[in-house]
Amino acid sequence: MSKRLHSRSPVARRTAGITLDHAAPLYDWLAPLMTLGSEHRLHRQVVARLALDRPAAVLDVGCGTGALTRQIYDALPADSPRRVCGVDAAEAMIAVAGRKAGPRPGLEFVPALAEELPWPGASFDRVLSTFFFHHLNYGLKIRSLAEIWRVLRPGGQAAILDVDIPYSLFGKLCAWSGYWLFHQDEIAENIRGRLREALEASPWRGRWQIASRHSGYLSLFTMVKPQENTP
Repeated sequence: MSKRLHSRSPVARRTAGITLDHAAPLYDWLAPLMTLGSEHRLHRQVVARLALDRPAAVLDVGCGTGALTRQIYDALPADSPRRVCGVDAAEAMIAVAGRKAGPRPGLEFVPALAEELPWPGASFDRVLSTFFFHHLNYGLKIRSLAEIWRVLRPGGQAAILDVDIPYSLFGKLCAWSGYWLFHQDEIAENIRGRLREALEASPWRGRWQIASRHSGYLSLFTMVKPQENTP
């Protein structure tokens, strides 16, 4: 069955991006397999980059079933109010994330599009996204990056972990195997460097860097939105 013909929830039908309503029941089993068991280790590195030792409002874009979103919530200081939001277009994913969250005041999961985030500007101190941008075509990459810029407060930090240009033979094998398995042009875009190009075509131009590389084909991109009085 074509990836475009999978059943989609109403919110998911509003985007041209790849959504995973159909995978929600098995996602927490599949994700570690697709990352060769490195998902939890990579998540820890992303959380460490976000400097969550002080109160912060955090947004997880493309949160899936919310595993990383919950990890972020638990990493924030427990002696102060916490606000952590996960957003995903796949409503089935959001439903699973909500069930798994349990009683965590200040943690919410919202069905919405990354290219049309339902929050006013400057709503969050931190925004992150892991293993999501390879589900977006080039145009949606740019729009979603612009939305991350918009909802991030001046001085706030953002991080994206995703498929990027492979830098080893093993990485090339992993990256292109994912493309061949899913027949997903959006993955090929990342492999060819289009996520980097999208960053340069977005408000993040010149304000991003590759903080670390992993598994031969993954990159952790970090960005800082300048203070309002910074040119």
